[in-house]
Amino acid sequence: VTGGRFPSRDRTGLAAPGILARTAADAGLWWRVVSARDASPPPFPLTAVWSPDLGFALPGPEPVALARETAGRLVSAGVVRLARPAVRPSLLDPGPAWLTLRTPGADAADAHRVRAANDARLRDLFSRADLLLTPTAPTAPHGHDGPGDTYSTALTWAFNLSGHPALSVPAGLGADGCPAGLQLVAPHDREDLLLAVAEEAESRGAVEPLRVPSRG
Repeated sequence: VTGGRFPSRDRTGLAAPGILARTAADAGLWWRVVSARDASPPPFPLTAVWSPDLGFALPGPEPVALARETAGRLVSAGVVRLARPAVRPSLLDPGPAWLTLRTPGADAADAHRVRAANDARLRDLFSRADLLLTPTAPTAPHGHDGPGDTYSTALTWAFNLSGHPALSVPAGLGADGCPAGLQLVAPHDREDLLLAVAEEAESRGAVEPLRVPSRG
């Protein structure tokens, strides 16, 4: 959800309200209720730019491959069209800015510069494309021992910092049986594009909701 759209007690501006839903249709219903908006579907395909790493992350090959394959299915289904930008998307690493903003009393000047620089780069990207596509996480889900050297949020917290709405759709299962995701990011105030793409992808069979394994 676009930063600042809903009231929040988080003074850092990093918290983003949202939901976990089994289907895009369920997520769309939630959005129409809480936003009091019911936008008409956009004309498909929408223009999208793919980035495996946003210019700073170090994702593993499997999450990238699963997300890229899912993006390819969206293309084959006629939901999106991948553009080839002259310059690959590249953001400043938001990690240090995030940690600074979360630290009471820290000097936030550098964090605000990172936020402003990334906002400018994203404005330029979205002047030429409707959506940005990335893996949702750079690694497979970690165990109780923690994430190791790579944060699982490495590809998502840039948009908490910038306030851009984002959505994750299922991208299959990794070799360990754990789910992977494809992240869709839209311009500010364009949650309708995210939900329209996700719902259309489901209806055309390009994305299948994950099923809860049966027991026994």
